[in-house]
Amino acid sequence: MTRAVRPALGLVLGSSQSPQDILTAAAAAERAGLDELWLGEDYFFTGAFATAATLLATTRLPVGVGIVPATTRHPAVTAMEVATLAGLHPGRLRAGIGLGVPEWLDAMELRPRSPLGAVRDTLRGLRTLLGGGALSGEFTSFTAHEIRLEHPPATPPPLYAGVGGPKALRLSAAEADGTVLSVLAGPDYVRWAREQLTEAGAHAGHRVVVYAMCMIDDDRDAARAALRELFGLYLLSGPRNPMSEVQGIADEAEVLAARGIEAAIPDIPDEWLDRLAVVGTPDDCARRLADLAEAGADAVALAFPADQPIDTMVERLAADVIPLLGATAGAR
Repeated sequence: MTRAVRPALGLVLGSSQSPQDILTAAAAAERAGLDELWLGEDYFFTGAFATAATLLATTRLPVGVGIVPATTRHPAVTAMEVATLAGLHPGRLRAGIGLGVPEWLDAMELRPRSPLGAVRDTLRGLRTLLGGGALSGEFTSFTAHEIRLEHPPATPPPLYAGVGGPKALRLSAAEADGTVLSVLAGPDYVRWAREQLTEAGAHAGHRVVVYAMCMIDDDRDAARAALRELFGLYLLSGPRNPMSEVQGIADEAEVLAARGIEAAIPDIPDEWLDRLAVVGTPDDCARRLADLAEAGADAVALAFPADQPIDTMVERLAADVIPLLGATAGAR
């Protein structure tokens, strides 16, 4: 393929790996020359801040917490965690806030009345506290009385919003320094999301990070087969959403999901995997990464199937895919 400017490349770590495996994967990413690490906080797998602290201490890579739900911690507690990590490892932390998975929030009775309001107020509260200010007031999902951090960071880390729909993207443009887009965000959706952010007035340095499922194999069909179950679980668990609608597959995905996830997974079109994941031969994967960069992704964080040896996958990425790409794109 023609060499193209590539996005920054990273790994998504957390729910698919045990704590010890996360360390192994992070070390492999650093050896391979990847650019950053991102950690989800999927309940009830691994804690994002504890894991971030360990990775910041054991690698030299930037670490993104992407994302923690707005309502599972009071913003003052989140700010304290962020400030501690930013103070210990200046310039390497990125902190992401999002809506969270409704089913997990319901299990803890933490779903907010206004999800977007909770994200907005949490981002504003974090910015106030991390900037050394005092936080007071009655907000959408929390109350604060003259709270101030004792050790705010000298340079507050960038705040990201993990969002997807048009209203949420407008919120991210106004309140965050970057946006994290979930897996299944193909180039069409990334382009649309970038347009939403731009139209809403996102500043020039607003960074878009795209999570993408990945499987590399010399046999394209074998790569699809290895990724199909994970892809299907994400797609068919909530088939109608902004991503599936923008990408024109919502109606068909709903029909498939109505048959039951297990029965429907074998009939997911190969074309959907090819469009919405980084999957196939090294040449296929390089082309998909370039497509995401051209659509507006500043960074792509890759998630490999849990049953694949992640250190081997990362080595394959570094040896066979990255050389097909050009220099890392600068932040937009």
